Amino acid sequence: MNGALDGVRVFDLTVAGVGPWTAMLLAGLGADVIHVEGEGRSFAHVPPQLKGTSCLYIAANCNKRSVMLDLKEPRDRERACALLRHCDVFVENFRAGVVERLGFGYEEVRRIRPDIIYCSLNGWGKSGPMAHETASDPVLQAFSGWASINGTPNGPGQIYRHIALLDLGASAYGALAILAAILHRRRTGQGQYLEASMLGAALSVQTTRLAEYFATGQQRPNQGSASSTTAPHQAFLCADQQYLAVGVVQEEQWPRLCRAIGQPALADDARFRTSADRLRNRDALVPLLEEVFSQKPTRWWMKRLTEESVPHARFMEFEHLRHHPQVLENDFLRVFQTPHWGPVYFGGWPWTAEAAVVPMRPGPVPGEHTAEVLSELGL
Repeated sequence: MNGALDGVRVFDLTVAGVGPWTAMLLAGLGADVIHVEGEGRSFAHVPPQLKGTSCLYIAANCNKRSVMLDLKEPRDRERACALLRHCDVFVENFRAGVVERLGFGYEEVRRIRPDIIYCSLNGWGKSGPMAHETASDPVLQAFSGWASINGTPNGPGQIYRHIALLDLGASAYGALAILAAILHRRRTGQGQYLEASMLGAALSVQTTRLAEYFATGQQRPNQGSASSTTAPHQAFLCADQQYLAVGVVQEEQWPRLCRAIGQPALADDARFRTSADRLRNRDALVPLLEEVFSQKPTRWWMKRLTEESVPHARFMEFEHLRHHPQVLENDFLRVFQTPHWGPVYFGGWPWTAEAAVVPMRPGPVPGEHTAEVLSELGL
């Protein structure tokens, strides 16, 4: 079945995570994404690997075609320019100045394809004193303030262990901007230059925590698993030594929680009556709840909280998650039998649609479609 971007071709000159993931999202919507790679630019060997190919590379190149071209070699540059004439979107994520030295900066690309939609993704932004510095997800977590709001009370800040969180956040913003630019070009016939950065994405997704600071002039201290805006909203250790996340985010959920844990009198305690009261008296509330939750196993509390419609979740490990019916019935994880790597698990497309659904295909090995694409162009 054709996707919403059927007929849109993307020149994907990207490496690592943030750029390839942006182009992969477009491929998931039906675009013909041509990943142009060269020796020394591919991240196909970054660990962990499946049979010599990086898991990141496999996941970030789903539904793409791979072409191997050396942009420093004149004949391959001519081929790349010929491909570019047939492309609607150009995506790159090199440090400032690198893609220009390769001869594929915005002005050069626009001379070849005047109505091109050109998206540049980067770590720090294209201008400013840090524009030419290298970036990585953990480094951006530290610089953006992300790490300063994580960690145990009175302890050091912590890096979020999902190393690609800010990479993929910037990727989603980049893909969104490209979709808007495609609509703009269909109305006006005009292409444009777009930019998305990991630092900008990191600050954007921290909107609520930034609002706390700018409203009060103070940064909230680290609070472990606890929320800074609602209480109780954190992890509690149960009798079976498993943690259970419990979140009271609406006032009507507080008396339900009290009933679920067999402490209905807490709902009328003046210290805890409203969310503001519970936040103000968190130090008194949390030990009471910790004592209660420690008396029964996780499954007991899950049953009671479900009966009272109180938000909660056990802390899942991947081995359990891959078999969970909620994940399986919604196709959130899929396994493919690939010709190159054997069975491979992928996260499914994070959207659903009644029409124009694009089947997911595992990514190619580097250069797998070089002959096919060049033949289509008569080269």
